[in-house]
Amino acid sequence: MSGKLDRVFKRMKKRADAIIEERLTEQLPNLIALALKHAVIHSVTGNTMNSYAVALFHDKRFVGFYSSYLALGKAPTRVTLQKGERYDLPYYWGGDAATGYTAPTGDRSYWGQEEAEDFVGTHFPSKNGWAYILVAAVDYAKYLEARGTATVLGGLQNELEGRGANVSDIKFGK
Repeated sequence: MSGKLDRVFKRMKKRADAIIEERLTEQLPNLIALALKHAVIHSVTGNTMNSYAVALFHDKRFVGFYSSYLALGKAPTRVTLQKGERYDLPYYWGGDAATGYTAPTGDRSYWGQEEAEDFVGTHFPSKNGWAYILVAAVDYAKYLEARGTATVLGGLQNELEGRGANVSDIKFGK
């Protein structure tokens, strides 16, 4: 009897996991939309806005992925700037005329969306169960939050905690 009961419980768990996976996967675009809603940033190149990504894991196994690059449908104007480098295009990512911005941070140039994909492909939850990993992967994001001049992930963290989520850590970039 216990063998049959074990098989029934395994089938029930498998079905429950499938339903949970479907529901949590449906939320991937919503998490990116919330992150973008809370992003108070003047984006020069567009890399910060395109560097948000969220990955869903179950028992440390990758399940799904979504990014702001997919949501926005608008690529950055160029790779990230390095510290001291001057923005050299006539218009910023958002469409405003460029006014001579010089980067305050950054030790290399890269595409924000690629950095986000790399981050979620190399970072995994520390515990089993269901988990999202959300990142704003450019160095500039950390710089802005630290200075208090813009909100990159802080607003999202507050909203998620207000909805009862357990936000274990906020990290930026690699």
